[in-house]
Amino acid sequence: MSNIIYPNYNYNIEKALSKIEKSLDENLYIEQLANISGYSPFHFQRLFKEYTGENIGSYIKRLRIEKGAFMLKYQYERISTVAIRTGFNSNTSFTRAFKRYYNISPLEFKGFYKDKFLCNDTPTYKIIEVEPFDVFFIRVFGNYKTSEPLAWKILSNNYTSLINNNPQYVSICYDEPTISKKYSKLRYEACLLYEEEKHQKFKNRLLRKTVEGGRYAKFEFEGNLNELDSFFYCIYETFYHLNDFQISLKPTFQVHHNNFNNLLYGRTKTDLFIPLD
Repeated sequence: MSNIIYPNYNYNIEKALSKIEKSLDENLYIEQLANISGYSPFHFQRLFKEYTGENIGSYIKRLRIEKGAFMLKYQYERISTVAIRTGFNSNTSFTRAFKRYYNISPLEFKGFYKDKFLCNDTPTYKIIEVEPFDVFFIRVFGNYKTSEPLAWKILSNNYTSLINNNPQYVSICYDEPTISKKYSKLRYEACLLYEEEKHQKFKNRLLRKTVEGGRYAKFEFEGNLNELDSFFYCIYETFYHLNDFQISLKPTFQVHHNNFNNLLYGRTKTDLFIPLD
């Protein structure tokens, strides 16, 4: 498929991944996801495993458990609430799956992190309404330290003109590394704003998606890139349990205001958007 810039990319499987990520709190069926992808259930399951390295059931369950762990770690949610919000049909089924995955019960996990955070004050933020916007994107699975530069390298090596004419660079990090047990499966997307009139010639050559709008907390960061992770963790450690906000199933995203050559090195000016339910 000559129009795909990253040889392992499968546009149709990406449609299913997008559906899964938006619907962890719903019942998800192989037939439904196969239909979205345009494959038979048999071929869908085979291609999904080739693409992600996991079978469909294990992939969905892992994302649900890790999202539940995020809620328990940063918001002290009731376990029964977490079970429902992450698509488990009962507290018992969530607890069983969680303990099998982490070798610790949800209650023990929740207690382990209580009062152990280092940050005491939430960085300054504004609550804003974000309109949905369209992006081109490249998804890479792996440790963020390697997947982030790889994703941008793929874009820059193949679409220099698109990079040079894009006013903003957007990144989406779906997973919290200290919670995920599969560092090689962390999901990172490098995104470029898509504008219909400007980017017609790229329309069928890159994956496109709509970043969901809604209410977000916007944090502004300016400093060295190696300090950005600490800034993120400080937000997570204080924002939810010091404020009356519920953790959203939508991912956070970042808008980078650097020029492209400085995007991955040196100082950065970045807006972080934390979704609110």
